[in-house]
Amino acid sequence: MGQRAAKRYAQAILNLAKDQKSMDKLLEQTQAIETAISESADLRSVLNSPVIQNEVKLSVAQEIFKSFDPMLIKLFETLAENDRFDHLKWICQSYSSMYNEVHNIQEAHIASAIELNSKTLKAFQSQIKKLTGDEAKITTEVKEELLGGFILKLNDLQYDASISGQLNKIKRNFYN
Repeated sequence: MGQRAAKRYAQAILNLAKDQKSMDKLLEQTQAIETAISESADLRSVLNSPVIQNEVKLSVAQEIFKSFDPMLIKLFETLAENDRFDHLKWICQSYSSMYNEVHNIQEAHIASAIELNSKTLKAFQSQIKKLTGDEAKITTEVKEELLGGFILKLNDLQYDASISGQLNKIKRNFYN
């Protein structure tokens, strides 16, 4: 239920942001909120606690994000009224996804055994554009246990071109 409600809130914000031509600004600010919640256990605890009053959650959010767009401050008030502050991170994630969809941006994640250089990332972006027709927003992660190669996740698809993945495939075939 929480994810569906979060998407409705995010859609409402996106529609207002389109009308006010502030989609980019709100993207930056919703990403900052999401990062703050992810990185601060204290903030996460306050916002998700069923024991802490919504007025306290509202004042905490208003103080931390006081320089943010008034639309987001109004969102905090609405979340407090509806006892939904625990949805804030999901709302921010949904806004980012909807923003990307509107702007034809694919989200891709690449795990590799070594750090990827900018030339390699541009090659990945080019291939994703060729396959999907959309731009790619790529996040990377180094996983030494892959031994070599990479794992590309693009939406619901995963392409495993890692050495460890191929070794596991050989192992499964050997035992079958």
